[in-house]
Amino acid sequence: MLSKTGDGLGIAHRLELEGHSVSVFIQDKRFDRAGRGLVRRVNSWRPELLKADLVLCDMVGFGSYEKTFKRMGIPTLGCSLIADMLELDRAKSLDLFKRVGLRVPETQAFNSPEEARLLLSAWEDPGYVIKPSGNISTAKTLMVRSPEIFEWALSTYDKNQHLIVQQIVDGVEVSTEGWFNGRDWILPFNHTFEEKRFLPGNLGPNTGCMGNVVVPVRKSDLVEHTVKKLTPFLRKIGYRGPVDLNSIVNDVGVHVLEITPRFGYDAIEALVEGLREPLGDLLFDVATGLKREMDLPTTEKLIAVRLSVAPWPHSDPSGDDAGMPILGIDKQNLKHLFLTDIMLNGGQYQYAASDGVVCKATARGRTVDEARRRAYRTIGNLGIQDVQYRRDIGARVPNDMRKLENWGYLNA
Repeated sequence: MLSKTGDGLGIAHRLELEGHSVSVFIQDKRFDRAGRGLVRRVNSWRPELLKADLVLCDMVGFGSYEKTFKRMGIPTLGCSLIADMLELDRAKSLDLFKRVGLRVPETQAFNSPEEARLLLSAWEDPGYVIKPSGNISTAKTLMVRSPEIFEWALSTYDKNQHLIVQQIVDGVEVSTEGWFNGRDWILPFNHTFEEKRFLPGNLGPNTGCMGNVVVPVRKSDLVEHTVKKLTPFLRKIGYRGPVDLNSIVNDVGVHVLEITPRFGYDAIEALVEGLREPLGDLLFDVATGLKREMDLPTTEKLIAVRLSVAPWPHSDPSGDDAGMPILGIDKQNLKHLFLTDIMLNGGQYQYAASDGVVCKATARGRTVDEARRRAYRTIGNLGIQDVQYRRDIGARVPNDMRKLENWGYLNA
């Protein structure tokens, strides 16, 4: 696994628990301790290629190595120049959306924050979402509903930062994901309801993800209005792996916001919770183009809740915090935990103090409420000093699903 900041450590550890030999290379030196004792950490990834059956890239940005891996005949997931471009260059992804017939909010692209100031003289309610291009922290994606905040927000970006500015569309925010084998879709699809804000009630800073609910579906009208429209494009580039479209849905229609052609965190952890086949088999068969259907029941709702410790998400932890015991992890609940900023030292699970995202707790249930109860029961059995997490993950989902059903988007 090639990683920038350890996002995929929980997946790497799950593969290790399945019996695979997993080597993890993480670029960011802050993560030197994370995963130690859980997976094999390596300082250089190139020597590992000679014995690798599969290369996983847990985040975009490794696409420049795509040709190298292909020449060596090593199956890969998450390593694609085109996927990198689609996620990092928002203007190009919007061009793709328009070409394949996806509806997007009213959008303008600017080469600098100064150019975007032009919108101040032509302000339209309810406001705008400012999205910087590039591999920028999600905290820099800002939703603003007043000219005064808009002007301030522009001042927080570098003067040469390229920006996409979209008119705010109110409705239900939902993602639709499918996995593609290079020729066609791998059933089932799934819809994800994610909470990005740090505090309950959708308050606080944008963290990227505090938890989500994943709903597997074999088909739905929402699938037809989103990822299915990408089919000819994905076939043309021979894409293999997951691809997700985040949308705002209301009674007027589906407005696609952005694309994620990689593992989505913490949706991938929730999906693996519901998987009824070895994760290693799934990833290898997708990478080699053999997979046609994954063993993922559509009768269950899946949930992931992110656990962290301060000062996340505001700043990096102090290395002095490393070694804090993480209590309550055992063989039983390890099936429902994805360990990230954790190391195993002398048989004891300890905090690695890399970024503060300690782990993700997952569960499944016939209903969202049942999945929520199980996830929070697992969390209640852990002992993490000063742990922080949202207690309302999934609470809005039943109501949001009713809205989508009433508008006809969850119909098969």
